[in-house]
Amino acid sequence: MGSRLRVFLTPKQDKTLFELRMANVPQKVKDRAEVVRLSAHGWYVEKIASHFNWTAQTVREVLHKWQKLGMEGLWSKPGRGRKPQWIETDITFLEQCLEQEPRTYNSVQLAQKLEQQRSINLSPDHLRRVLKKGIIWKRTRKSHKGKQDPVVQQLKQADLEMLELSAAVGEIDLKYMDESGFCAWSEPSYSYYFRGQQKRLEQSNRRGRRLSIIGFLQPLISFVYGLVIGGVSRKTYIQMMETEAVEAQKIGRIRVIVQDNGPIHRCKEVQKLWSKWEAMGLYIFFLPKYCSEMNPIELEWQHLKKDELAAKSFEDELDLAYAVIDGVQTRGEKGNYNTQRVKFSSHSSA
Repeated sequence: MGSRLRVFLTPKQDKTLFELRMANVPQKVKDRAEVVRLSAHGWYVEKIASHFNWTAQTVREVLHKWQKLGMEGLWSKPGRGRKPQWIETDITFLEQCLEQEPRTYNSVQLAQKLEQQRSINLSPDHLRRVLKKGIIWKRTRKSHKGKQDPVVQQLKQADLEMLELSAAVGEIDLKYMDESGFCAWSEPSYSYYFRGQQKRLEQSNRRGRRLSIIGFLQPLISFVYGLVIGGVSRKTYIQMMETEAVEAQKIGRIRVIVQDNGPIHRCKEVQKLWSKWEAMGLYIFFLPKYCSEMNPIELEWQHLKKDELAAKSFEDELDLAYAVIDGVQTRGEKGNYNTQRVKFSSHSSA
């Protein structure tokens, strides 16, 4: 077995690639720059591919181009054939509008904007084909980015990258923890269907109670989770953390749990246990407020709901629980990690 593919950067190169995130360049260039940085920080090809939802081969091609061409390898080469009516900066302009303006756009509105402000006349159909290379038609999401503290976020991001580097070389175990919820009635999403007809999904007779999940993701290694009816309580959270602390003490290697600032994560009962857990080798890394995008387990929740459970309804909480369990197993097979479900006693999930 040969050595794994990894690039190495000088401090100056790393800074240049980092600054590309704020530069006026195509998003695909920013993504490739981040791929190179993550590789230099010790991330395996498979982990980078999972992070971007790419294939491992695509990641390898980016890294090989960097090794061969350097910065030039981050940009796409021009194709052959008839010259397009638009240039890359026109699409960059649309990307900036989509990213910065607090509104939604369809292809007709984007075509009108391109004609009015860039004097580029493209039909909505043509524009959709152009945008398919990096932009897709999808639902929008609510965001709290405006509430973030950029200074704190940058400092925490740097600390988290150091932890990820330590985990990549086997010095520590790094896990990402979060909670999410499901209900028997799923919100309908987009679907292909016959022209002129609308697909309808019958809902179950009763909505049922909410099913919550608490999970600990160790990328490419494991996903430990538990299911409870209703919300995740502090007792459930403590039980899971106690298990992680015992395992850290048994293995004899520091284990760091990355999590948000949820109320049960910082309640007085939990704070009293911090010193005990640290003595056992378990430490907590709190993410900055309103920075859920820094926790990769959020992507697992999104894919679980969008792919495995999308637009499905269930007769009761038991059917829903079985679907979530199957969905987690499927996500584990796709992400190349093991899954383990923790069963709670009745008093701990109350």
